[in-house]
Amino acid sequence: MATDDLTAGVTSASLCDAMARRHAHRCHAVGLMPARAGQVTAGPAATIRFGPRRDDLPDHDLAAAAERAMADVPDGAVVVIAAPDAPHEAVAGGKKLAALEELGATGVIAWGAIRDRHEAAGYRSGIWALGETPRASGDLLQVIEVGGLLTFGGVTVSPGDWVYVDEAGLVVVPWAERGEVADAARAIEADDAEAVRRIRAS
Repeated sequence: MATDDLTAGVTSASLCDAMARRHAHRCHAVGLMPARAGQVTAGPAATIRFGPRRDDLPDHDLAAAAERAMADVPDGAVVVIAAPDAPHEAVAGGKKLAALEELGATGVIAWGAIRDRHEAAGYRSGIWALGETPRASGDLLQVIEVGGLLTFGGVTVSPGDWVYVDEAGLVVVPWAERGEVADAARAIEADDAEAVRRIRAS
């Protein structure tokens, strides 16, 4: 099923409700802000973890790391970057975000800050972050792991999970369950709309 088909008629709220009917674990995170208001981003997660920089360890280029991460997930990847030890430092700016887009990323979800948010608002891909900062952080952070589990905001993201984010929040869905969860979310949306119609008519 195409991403457009999966996202049609759903929201993060209905996806979260649908996941709650299948799993007891937390599946959502909040606090991400879009570079462009009103956007929705969804696709298979390609994961990259940032950590404190060490001078004696190799410097890992973000674009090269993303290319490796995206090779292991289906087309239409959303690059998910987590910097849990430094959520207010930049993990990417305009040039790096453009490079990820040219590699084929559908979007970038950064559990950290970005630079050049105004520029990123004009990109084709959906760009999300916890905030914006003017300071580059190459002296502070580096790529620590590519293609591993990420934990942030109360959720765990595994490479290849289907991730969906709108302005209300991020929802993480196991890849194999994405179609059934999206169908259940659409049914929830329809039920809620009917409930509102009855309330308005009473």
